[in-house]
Amino acid sequence: MTESAFVGIYRSVDCGELGKITVRTDGESDVKAGDQMGLSFHTNKLHFFDSKGRSAAYS
Repeated sequence: MTESAFVGIYRSVDCGELGKITVRTDGESDVKAGDQMGLSFHTNKLHFFDSKGRSAAYS
């Protein structure tokens, strides 16, 4: 799934056994469905949610 947003594009990424995660890429990304991609993270920008979609920081 891909969803455009003003600040970038949100993508659902299948990480195999780890499950799916949602990532935000810049608007210039040319990644297409089915492409393999590497991931890196800015740890100060990570957000975690519980199974009900609530921020895990407040669970």
